[in-house]
Amino acid sequence: MTSISSQFAGRLRSLQGTETSDIVGEQAPDFLARTLMGEEVSLHSLLGGRKALLIFYRGGWCPFCNQQLAAISKDHLRFKEAGATIIAVSSEEVQKGKELLQKLALPYLLLSDTRFEGIDRYGVRDPNPSEHLKARGVLSYSRPAAFVIDEKGIIRYGYVGKNPQDRPKNEELLRVLSEIG
Repeated sequence: MTSISSQFAGRLRSLQGTETSDIVGEQAPDFLARTLMGEEVSLHSLLGGRKALLIFYRGGWCPFCNQQLAAISKDHLRFKEAGATIIAVSSEEVQKGKELLQKLALPYLLLSDTRFEGIDRYGVRDPNPSEHLKARGVLSYSRPAAFVIDEKGIIRYGYVGKNPQDRPKNEELLRVLSEIG
């Protein structure tokens, strides 16, 4: 498994809230996470030579994440027609992912990255959790982020939100997926 360079993560952090075009063309970093069945899997094994939309979300407790995940679910067939496998990753435990999956009836894969392996390799860990969330026991989580990965495992689009509400629109993600064929 390859590890992400600190230079790659640093470039992502410096471009929050914008399309991170300077990382386009990089090999997507691999990482291990757990499925909702508790099985440990690698990102690259899930990609299997297919295009992917890789979403990092803060957690099921985040209303903006719920909105984004539900919107992606609503457009699931459009993403499928574009040839994309959808994978959503958070730092929450498997059980929390199961609850979110049932609550929103999501038709795509959720992964639990409690070790922050993928979150850190993509440079999307939020370094400044709010005091409100700390008081609720949420000490660390991902920023909202989206990456489009092509069939060869190359990142073709990346976006890291500058705040909890800042996320790319489905139309933008679908446009990128259609452009990479």
